[in-house]
Amino acid sequence: MNLKAQLKAALDEVKKIAKKAQDEKRDFNDDEIKQIGELRTKADALTAKIKAADEAQASIKSMLAQAKPLEEDKPDEPQKIAHVVEGKTLGERFVKSQAYRNFRKTYPSGVGKDTPISIKAEHIGRMTLKADPNPLNTADNGNLLVQRLPGIDDLTYRQPTTILDLITKGTASSPLLQYRQLVSIASNAGIVAESKTSTGTDKTGGLKPLSTLDTQTKNASAYTYADGIEVTNQELSDDGALTALIDGILRQNLDLETERVVLSGAGTDDEPAGILNTTGVLQQDFATDAITTIRKAKTLLSTTSQTVAQAIVLNPEDDEAFDLAQDANKRYYGNGPFGIGPQTIWGIPRITSTRIPVGTAVMGDFSQIQLLTLEPTSVLVFNQHKDYAQRNLSYVRAENRALQLIRQPAKLALLAIKSA
Repeated sequence: MNLKAQLKAALDEVKKIAKKAQDEKRDFNDDEIKQIGELRTKADALTAKIKAADEAQASIKSMLAQAKPLEEDKPDEPQKIAHVVEGKTLGERFVKSQAYRNFRKTYPSGVGKDTPISIKAEHIGRMTLKADPNPLNTADNGNLLVQRLPGIDDLTYRQPTTILDLITKGTASSPLLQYRQLVSIASNAGIVAESKTSTGTDKTGGLKPLSTLDTQTKNASAYTYADGIEVTNQELSDDGALTALIDGILRQNLDLETERVVLSGAGTDDEPAGILNTTGVLQQDFATDAITTIRKAKTLLSTTSQTVAQAIVLNPEDDEAFDLAQDANKRYYGNGPFGIGPQTIWGIPRITSTRIPVGTAVMGDFSQIQLLTLEPTSVLVFNQHKDYAQRNLSYVRAENRALQLIRQPAKLALLAIKSA
């Protein structure tokens, strides 16, 4: 059994233990806790070995790519250098990857019928820490700063915000992470008097305060996010068309699925729990109307968890209702059809998602939701599927693996903005 198979077996065993305890509605017993600890140690060790093996394999490939026997050197041939993947989008990175460039070099005029195709560009969606090109503008009620595009009559465009722009993104090195989820904070901060004796028992007597955190243990597992599309051989041989398909369909679909899981993941063996299915998220019942309900939720967040709402996420139909809201004289409460300005309610930026049900909204600080990438996005193309080779079709698949954590549920509120 190879390293990856051993790692999968260890993770399957952990899932089996967790499912058994969940089915029996009980906490882990001593033997299970010990076994989970041993499996965690084993999984960490295997992950480290797999990473080291992958790095060694990559080093070998890089060294062999740069080295040539002396008898093959020709003075009239330019020296080859290692290929570096560049590009802003996933599609651009794929068509500039070494795997795809090798394919185009082998088949400069495209591939014919029944030609076997296999292109694998691994981890081209690797996350890099860079300054956000569209930072939230706190002086403009959280709306994104406009970008000026030079050379096009100096036009300005406002980039839309999504929930994925608000959550915290990072990386993980283990497919299973046990973390502490913060339930509540009991603050004891205060001014401490100068100690006059060694017997003080509180702040007035010089004893430094101690705040307490109420936490519960949660497990985060890595899940695979993937999607694929069919492409013709002509599209596969056209850089621009392939880039547009990957960025316009695959990347969009992966983002929409990630957004769905962040909002409404079921919390089963098949997917992590999203906001709508996480215990500890505050609940705001419908009160009079949507506007009143949102204002009460703003107060609920402030008084319960000292949270300043970062944004409110609405279904597009509910967001439309706010735009069309009018007073008795048929005047729009908001900007109106020809107005410009921030899309807010009670000073809170409104963003939309088709992944949230009509009549439901989520509001709060979304930055405490963490999406940790274990395996950056890879793109694979092959035609060893059904009768694709005979039909001059190929299957393009993009996938990544990530863990989802909700650190402090009480910083989020679930609102019913329509009466039952």
